[in-house]
Amino acid sequence: MRKYLLLLLTATDMSCSNPVTPEEETLLTSKEEFLKYVNQARAKSRKCGTQSFAAASPVIWNNNLEKAAYLHSKDMFENKYFSHISKNGTDPGARILAQNYPFKSFGENIYSATGFNPTPQEIIDQWLNSPTHCVNIMAPHFKEMAVGEYNNYWTQLFGSK
Repeated sequence: MRKYLLLLLTATDMSCSNPVTPEEETLLTSKEEFLKYVNQARAKSRKCGTQSFAAASPVIWNNNLEKAAYLHSKDMFENKYFSHISKNGTDPGARILAQNYPFKSFGENIYSATGFNPTPQEIIDQWLNSPTHCVNIMAPHFKEMAVGEYNNYWTQLFGSK
C-alpha cells in the first residue's frame, strides 16, 4: 500500500544551470529529472483546480534553494514532523534567506512517502494533481527552483529575486 503526504506553501512580494530539455535521452540525475518534469509541465497550459495557467517559461536550478530544501527535508525526518513550519518555528522564508537567496517571492511544496520510493516523475505528478501544489509549479513569476530529499522526505522550493 502506498501512503503519501502533500503540503504546500506560497508567499509572494516579500523582501545555476540550464533547463533540461524533454528531448534529452541520457540517464539523468534526480536533480535533472525534477527540473525536466517541472519544465515539461510548465511548457503546457494547465488547469490547477479552478485556476487556469498559460504555459510558463522554464525555471532553472538554484543551489541555494537546493540547500534550503535539503535541510528542511532532513529536519522533518530527524524531528519526526511534516510541515512547512519547523518544530523550532522556522518558516520557509527564513530558511531560504539563511541560504543567501534574497527572494521577492517563493513557494514551497513538501512530500513524504512511506513503504515505497517514488520517482521524481511520480512526485511531480502527485503535486500536479493537487490544485495548490500545481499552482506553485505553474506560477509564471517563479524563475528558479530546487528539490532537496532526505530519507523519503522531499521539499521543493521555487523563487524569484
